[in-house]
Amino acid sequence: MNTPLPQTRLAVGDIAPDVRLVDHDGQTTAMMSLWKSRPRVLLFVRHFG
Repeated sequence: MNTPLPQTRLAVGDIAPDVRLVDHDGQTTAMMSLWKSRPRVLLFVRHFG
């Protein structure tokens, strides 16, 4: 299912929206659950496969 992207961009220091992320194993995780213990880095990689 494709959802439309938000039309506003985040600025440095803005709080990211709570979205669901799918990892390389296909498991879904809420983004906010990743930040409960400490800050995280989110990396997007383009795949041309």
